[in-house]
Amino acid sequence: MDKERLEPNSPQEEAMWRAQVLRRTARICSAKAKELERMAKVDGNAPMRDSGTLKDVLKRIDNVMEWRFVNALGEVVLDGDILAESIDCEALRTMRYCVAEYLKRIEEREAEGKGDE
Repeated sequence: MDKERLEPNSPQEEAMWRAQVLRRTARICSAKAKELERMAKVDGNAPMRDSGTLKDVLKRIDNVMEWRFVNALGEVVLDGDILAESIDCEALRTMRYCVAEYLKRIEEREAEGKGDE
């Protein structure tokens, strides 16, 4: 059907508009599916360890920290909405890896220090 021949606000025009929206939605869903397939090929349990990913996680943490506030009890708290928007499972996995790795290094140094005594 030619768009020029469709009567404005007609059922045919609405059907064409809905078809266009569905095609656009299908393209978006297809792109998201491809992204998820690529992510599935990577080990999902292993955190990203490259500097770019770590810098991105650091920016997310800084973003959350900028939105902290003092509540009625005088405690400094984080905005839960900003926290939920900024930190996803991948970022948490990366943060956990970094903390665990640093803890491991500290424990190794402490063990070396006790061994020297």
